Amino acid sequence: MIRVCAWCRKELEISSAPEVDTPISHGICDACAARVLANPGETLMDFLDRLDAPILAILPDARVFTANQRALNLLGKGLEHVRNYRGGEVIECHHAHTGAGCGFQVHCQSCTIRNTVLETFATGKSRIKVPAYPDLQIGAEVKTMSLLISTWKFGDFVLLKIDDLREKD
Repeated sequence: MIRVCAWCRKELEISSAPEVDTPISHGICDACAARVLANPGETLMDFLDRLDAPILAILPDARVFTANQRALNLLGKGLEHVRNYRGGEVIECHHAHTGAGCGFQVHCQSCTIRNTVLETFATGKSRIKVPAYPDLQIGAEVKTMSLLISTWKFGDFVLLKIDDLREKD
């Protein structure tokens, strides 16, 4: 099995083989570790803005705590339209704006994005490039989009990285 950096996807050099029954849930290369640890006093927002991908910091109740500038640009929103909103509201999930709202509908039980974030909170295990196909409200249209997402437990947050976003073929 090839192990890759959870941040940049570069192949990791492993100096010794791990025990067969000792799983490695994630890893980080020296370059990414140096970036992560470079400024221990910086704010979470500053840290996220140094990363090269759109990233949302999610709270345990599935609300967004903050997002980096790349995520805000991708979503076409300011931080005030992201902070403290539920994930489905932030990405404009069609189902989040109907009925009981994001996280409280029958559709939410099978939401890959929601379930991946909650699983990472529950287990601490990172997930890499998980495919998801939400129905997003884009103007007057509802479009099924194709996303690849990755998650990492980071202190009291789960970091949700949007690896790819496009209209489903």
